[in-house]
Amino acid sequence: MASASRRGEGICSGRESESMKDVFSNLPDQISHHILCLLAVTDLARFGCVSKRCRELCLSSPQLNLDEFSLVNTSTCYKRLELFTYLDRFFFHRGDNKIQSFRLRWYRHDVCEGEDEEAQCVCDCCASFRLFTWIENAVRCNVEVLDLAMNYQDEEERFLFPASVFLCGTLRHLILHLNCTVLKTPSFAFQSNLKILDLKNVDIDDGGGFFKWISCCCKFIEELSLEHVCVTQEITVESSSLKILNCSGIFLIDKCHINISCEKLEYIRICWVLDSPRNKSLNMFAPNLKSFKWFGSLMNHSNLGKLERLEVASFFLEPTLDILDNIVDVLHSLCRAKLFMLNEATIKALPLKELSSRPAPLCDTSSLCIEIGSFIDELIPAMVYLFRAMPKLCTLCIMLNPPSGDPNSNASGISMEYWKLQNLAFVYQLKHVAIELCHGSNGMELARYIIEHAQNLQKMVIVYSSQDLEKITRELEKSKMIPNATIDFQEKSIKSSLSSST
Repeated sequence: MASASRRGEGICSGRESESMKDVFSNLPDQISHHILCLLAVTDLARFGCVSKRCRELCLSSPQLNLDEFSLVNTSTCYKRLELFTYLDRFFFHRGDNKIQSFRLRWYRHDVCEGEDEEAQCVCDCCASFRLFTWIENAVRCNVEVLDLAMNYQDEEERFLFPASVFLCGTLRHLILHLNCTVLKTPSFAFQSNLKILDLKNVDIDDGGGFFKWISCCCKFIEELSLEHVCVTQEITVESSSLKILNCSGIFLIDKCHINISCEKLEYIRICWVLDSPRNKSLNMFAPNLKSFKWFGSLMNHSNLGKLERLEVASFFLEPTLDILDNIVDVLHSLCRAKLFMLNEATIKALPLKELSSRPAPLCDTSSLCIEIGSFIDELIPAMVYLFRAMPKLCTLCIMLNPPSGDPNSNASGISMEYWKLQNLAFVYQLKHVAIELCHGSNGMELARYIIEHAQNLQKMVIVYSSQDLEKITRELEKSKMIPNATIDFQEKSIKSSLSSST
């Protein structure tokens, strides 16, 4: 009986296993591949050992993720060489099956205890060869998305990235985050179908030919990102399809000019710190631009053109850098923005005497967000100019980002009478205000002025430190509030709600 029972259990277990197998085997390939795309390539290979059907699915999976390698596979040079051989066999058996997406992450490993540097060098050379062999395999299999992040050699060396990758006709999305790698200009005889190109930590040393190739041969490109890219010549990007451009941390030579001519460009983000801004220029033609964000250095010559459709403009200069003379022209180019965001360094750089003789450059701005260290006395005149330049301002947000300087700097020399004497037209348009208060009375006096004179005010959010609540409440009791306005007090710990409140 016991033996029969065990046989019965075995049969039942076998039927259950077969049933489970049939459930997965009967799934359409598209659904099975969608499930398998979540696996790293080592797990995918293990899955292929389960059955013949699993092996077929494994070798035909269109999405390969060569990342998340465990220490078991990478702890020593020997283990890594074993991994390379294992993956070589995987690609050999896979053949020319279609690869839709290929993701590769590989970083240089430190020399392990008991291993010499010669073994490390051999392993690194082997890694470079194997990695690019797999990449070329993906190109041969008509890859559409190629996502590479690698740091596979010593930082003093430079490796030439194969230009043949750019000549893949099926490639739509290319991400290259490659340390110590040089890009050369691909052939101009090939018309690329790239839509997204993301470059990081690469050197472009070809006399500007690479960007000319983008302009001439990438007719469908919609997004271009350049992060920590070193260039030795001027950058010229001309495109009838580009919509998003991100330039962050680009290292430029002493004299470099950037020219952008993109009719469909909607979003641009520039973030760089230049050693000599006066030797560099930016010329831009982007009539349909909607969002413009500039962080870091302001070039001496910046011609942004007419931005008639601009909606958002962010302007955050570095406080320690040489502020150049054309900041007024830049502001006038951004005058159509509905939302304007500035930091304290930018506000302090405003040439008030020159600006006072010009018409209000930001007359269409309806929302203003500024980030300052505190309401120090020397900052108030520049803030007054900003408010005067925005007569249609409806939403105001003032956030604090205290610097590392003296927290006891003078921030109590401006009274509400000062604000009354300015005759600021914007106060009668204000509907939503968020203001973060700190030490000193200047911020409180501005808040009281708004509460008493903003006839259309609907809501004000006051962010405070817990120890200041009693003082703030006592000061506000002196003010005659607008009847329909509400005041919401929030502790500083939930400062993140400032933006959403406005």
